[in-house]
Amino acid sequence: MGKSPDDMMAAILRNLPAKTGRDADAWVALIKAEGPGEAKACARWLKEAHGLGGATAQVLAAKALGSIHDLSPAERLDKLYGGREALRPIGDRLTALAQGLGPDVTTTVLSTIISFSAGLKFAEAKPAGKGRIDLGLALGRDPLPLIPVKTTDASDRITYRIPLTSVDEITGEVAAWLARAYAERR
Repeated sequence: MGKSPDDMMAAILRNLPAKTGRDADAWVALIKAEGPGEAKACARWLKEAHGLGGATAQVLAAKALGSIHDLSPAERLDKLYGGREALRPIGDRLTALAQGLGPDVTTTVLSTIISFSAGLKFAEAKPAGKGRIDLGLALGRDPLPLIPVKTTDASDRITYRIPLTSVDEITGEVAAWLARAYAERR
């Protein structure tokens, strides 16, 4: 089984100096001095202004602004699904499928998504309103018979999505796309 969300967040924070030249305390000081005061805007600012990856930006924003950082994984899930509890079985099924792909798969619950990684992020489950979860997949930019993700950030790994409104929509084909994203980690 992969690392827990807390282990993943700790690893992101621990690896900051080597990857960014700043430790977590330096990033927190920068965020408090210059960054936006709302976690989502702060994460976007860290990505755009400082070139950080999405998971790193969200972890730092949370640490600096006190959003999800102080919550347990179960509390993070509760917050993620707050007001849209009917989506939780879909997310739970996607999490189980992703974790079943290999022992190196890690699951991280962030403020707006559940991220699935194995060295590199290969997928995410993102509640999109109250009626669906988008399974985002890192499948490169080659044309595929899936819905492309519209993004202006060329560094975003998630390039395609599959909208899911019920557990019944998680078919063998959906599982195969998830497995392909895992296998093709680029």
